[in-house]
Amino acid sequence: MSHSELSGTSGNREGTPLQDPIPEDEETGTYDLNGPDDGDGGFSTTVISPDITTAEVQLSSGSDVSQVGPDSAANLKVFAEWNFGDAEGLAITVEDPSGADITDEVLTGDDVLQYGEGDETGDAASVGLNLQNEDAGEYTVIFEGNDEIDQDSVIEEYTIELTTEDELSIDVAEDSVTQGSNVDYTVSGGTDGQFRLVTIDENDFADGVSDEDAADIFRNVDDVSETGYNSGNDEYAYAIIEIDGTTAVGSIETQFLDTGDATVEVYSSETNTSSLDSDNLEDDVDLEVTEGELTLDSPTDEYTIGSEVDVNGTAEAADEVRLYALNNDNWELVKVNGQTNIDVDSDDTFEVEDVTLSNGDGGGNDILAFEGQYQIGVIDADDARNVQLDSGDDSEINTSSWTSNDGTRATISVESGGLTAQFGTIDGQFATEDNTMTVNGTAEGQSNVVVAFVGERGDVDVTEVSVDNDGTFDEEDVSVDLSQGAASGHVISLGRDGTVGDGDLPNASGDTVAIDELSSFITDLEDQSLTGNQVRDRIVSQTTEADATDDLMISTTFRVTEASVSLDSVYPEGAQADGINPVAAGETMVVEGSTNLQPEDNSIVLNVLNQNDNSVESASVDEWGNDGQFSLTIDTSDLETGSYTLEADSGDTTDSTDVEIVEERQTDDGASDGDDGGDGDDGASDGDDGGDGDDGASDGDDGGDGDDGASDGDDGGDGDDGASDGDDGGDGSDGGDGSTEDGTPGFGALVALVALIAAALLATRRNN
Repeated sequence: MSHSELSGTSGNREGTPLQDPIPEDEETGTYDLNGPDDGDGGFSTTVISPDITTAEVQLSSGSDVSQVGPDSAANLKVFAEWNFGDAEGLAITVEDPSGADITDEVLTGDDVLQYGEGDETGDAASVGLNLQNEDAGEYTVIFEGNDEIDQDSVIEEYTIELTTEDELSIDVAEDSVTQGSNVDYTVSGGTDGQFRLVTIDENDFADGVSDEDAADIFRNVDDVSETGYNSGNDEYAYAIIEIDGTTAVGSIETQFLDTGDATVEVYSSETNTSSLDSDNLEDDVDLEVTEGELTLDSPTDEYTIGSEVDVNGTAEAADEVRLYALNNDNWELVKVNGQTNIDVDSDDTFEVEDVTLSNGDGGGNDILAFEGQYQIGVIDADDARNVQLDSGDDSEINTSSWTSNDGTRATISVESGGLTAQFGTIDGQFATEDNTMTVNGTAEGQSNVVVAFVGERGDVDVTEVSVDNDGTFDEEDVSVDLSQGAASGHVISLGRDGTVGDGDLPNASGDTVAIDELSSFITDLEDQSLTGNQVRDRIVSQTTEADATDDLMISTTFRVTEASVSLDSVYPEGAQADGINPVAAGETMVVEGSTNLQPEDNSIVLNVLNQNDNSVESASVDEWGNDGQFSLTIDTSDLETGSYTLEADSGDTTDSTDVEIVEERQTDDGASDGDDGGDGDDGASDGDDGGDGDDGASDGDDGGDGDDGASDGDDGGDGDDGASDGDDGGDGSDGGDGSTEDGTPGFGALVALVALIAAALLATRRNN
C-alpha cells in the first residue's frame, strides 16, 4: 500500500492524499483508505507534529537543576520526553561554554536516546551526565531527532551553570523593614535536596524576648523544614532549609528583633548545633529593622467623664495595640469596651467606636474616671506583653520600658460634663391641646437624661431622653400630661459617679442607682397625694441636694392652659402701628398676632371674610418663636374698599377682628399724600412767616394764629377755639421755627404751659 492511497478524512486535508515522504508542513490528522467516505475495514493512520515535551538536566533525585557545584556535578542526567520515539530516537549534544562539542566526554551512555532508556518509562528516556572535571561556566544540552526529524521547530536546548565550588549565598527581599513586619530571605547556590542552617544571633533580639518568642523569629514556611532557638554555647534563632533545585526560600518575623541592623547567616551545616563553626559560614546579609510608626489620633486633648469617643490611630507592622493611661509612676491599662487588645487592620490602622474610657476594669479606666490632666498612649501589644509588670486588668508598664518600646503619649484633660436645657414653652405657657413639648440641650458624658414635668396638684409626667455621642439631646415629642395651672419642668442628669444622688434611693437596689430608677421614683410620687411643691422637694432632696451628690438639674416654670390665638395689630406694610388700622386698597396688609401653641405641630390660617362671611383672601403661618409672636401678610390688590373680618384659626381655637379697606389712607399730617403740613408764607413784606395752618382735627382748635392777609406785617388775631363760650383759643406757634412770636428764644414751652393752665381754670369755672 502506498502513501497516496490514504487521503484526509476532514478539514483542510479532506480528500487530499498523504504525501511520501511526509513533508514537514503536512496537515495533521487522520488519513484513511476510504478518505472522507464512510466505510469499514479501511486502513487509516494519524499524522501528528513532532514535539519534544521535556528537555532538561536533572539531579539524581529527578529534580531539574540550572546551577550545580562540584558536589553534584558528577551525578547528573539528561532527561527527555518526546512523541516521535516510534519513528526515531533523540540525539543529545553537549557543548561547553565556548560552543565545542564535548558530548562523548561528559555523557555516560549512548548519545541517542530511545524510549525507556535510563530506567525511564513510557515516552521518556535519560542518559548520565558528568561535569565534575569540566571548567566552570554555562553548558548547553541540545535535543533533536537523530534522523529526519531535526527541523528547527523540534530542536530544544537546555543550559546549566557549573560552579567551581558549592558557593551558598543569602539575600533578603528588602534591605530595610519596619519592626513587626515579615521579610523573605533566599539561599542560593545550593544543590537540590541539601539542608542548610540559617541563623540570627541573640544580640539582635529585642529586649525581653523569651526563648519561646525567639523560636518564632524564623517562620516555618516555604522551604523551611524546622525552626527553633538554640540555647547552647552559642545562643541564636535558627531555621533548617531544604534546597529546592539550587535555592531555598524562608521568612523572618521581625517583631522580636531589635531596631538597627540584624545579621542573617547561612552555614553549610545541615542541622542545628550547640556551637557554630565559623569555618562552615557560607554567607551573611544585614537586615535593617526600623521602628514602626505608631500614632494615637483619638482620644486626645479633652475627655468628658462618661462620654463615648472613638479610639483610632495607626500602627505599622503591629497586629494588635493596647491603650494605657499614666497618672503617677506607671502606665496603666485602659480596657476598650471590655477588651485588652485592639486589632490592627491590614492598612495599618485601628479603630474602635463608641468607647467610654471611664468605664472598665483596667487601672487606666479608673484614672480617666476622675477629673485631672493625664498622659494617654498606645503601644504594640506584643511589646506590652514583654515588658508589663503585671498581666490582665492590672497590666502596668514603667515609664522607661514604655519609652524604649516606642509607646506614644499625649496629654488628655479629663473633665466632668455640664448640663444645659431649653424647654419649648410658648410665652411661658403650654397648651393642653399640644400634648408634647420640645426639650433640647447638652449633657456631656451621659447616655440619658430624665425630663420630668410636675403640675401644681402633684401630677407628674416623666420621660427618659437619650443623649447623642456629641453630648447633645433634642427630643421633639416629650409628653406633657398635666392638669391646667402652674407647672414646672426639670432636666436631670447624673454626675461623674454615675449614680443618683448619694446612691440611696427608695425602692432602688444595688450600689449604683441608675437613671431609669430615678424615672421610676419620680413617677411613683404621683400616687402619694402630694402637692406640686412637695413633689419638687422630694426630687431635689434625692438628687441635687443629696449628700456628696454631683447630679445636675435645669428647671423652668410655666403655665398649663388652653390653646389661644389672638390678632393684635393690623397695618399697611411700611407703616408699622399698634392696634387695628385701615389699609388702602392695593397695599400689603401686615397682620401680627400671638399664640401659645407649639409651632412643630400647628399652623395658623388667616382668612379675610367679606360681608357674607366668604373667604376672599387667606394666608397661613407655621413658624414662630418661643414668644409666640407670628406675622402674616395679605395682598389687598383684589379687595374692594369696605369692611372685612380677619379670622385666625389654629384648628383648636380662633380669633377675629374687623378691618377697613379704604380708597386712600390718611397720613400723619391729615393729608392723603403722606406729607406733614409746613409753615405757610404770610405774604407780608415784614419777613415773618404766617402761623401754622389748620391742624385738620375735628375738635375746633386751630393750629395757631392764622394769616391776616394784610400788608402791615401783623399776624391775624387768635383763631376760634371752636367752643360756644365765646372764648378764643390760645396763641398758636409761629410755624415751628423754635422761637416765640417776638423772637425771644426759649419761651415757647412756657407760653404753652400758661395756656394749658388757663384752659384748665376756664374749664373749672364753667363747671361751677
